[in-house]
Amino acid sequence: MFNFKPESGWSLEIELECFVIYKQLESKGFPYGLQSELCDKLAERCKLDSGTLKAKVGNFKSEFGNTEPTHSSKATKYIAMNYGSMSLKESEALLTGYQLAVKATVSY
Repeated sequence: MFNFKPESGWSLEIELECFVIYKQLESKGFPYGLQSELCDKLAERCKLDSGTLKAKVGNFKSEFGNTEPTHSSKATKYIAMNYGSMSLKESEALLTGYQLAVKATVSY
């Protein structure tokens, strides 16, 4: 569906993680500093730096009209269009379901 270059560090899972971060921010009214905190935590678990992750969350903000338009990836646009109406709890379930599906595929 999406062609993520393996060496880039990006994957659909990371896109979904950033979407969940956006939903966390949205549910709390976009408090100052929370985006950095959440992206820093994600950066500790993946190959991408916090600044790159913050920019991706910023792309979600743009897709949902919270900020000016940006150059969002096809994956970001797809997630926003197809899953944007989900609640935080639903978006977390989407991520968990994806992670379980990937884990099951790798296990076999």
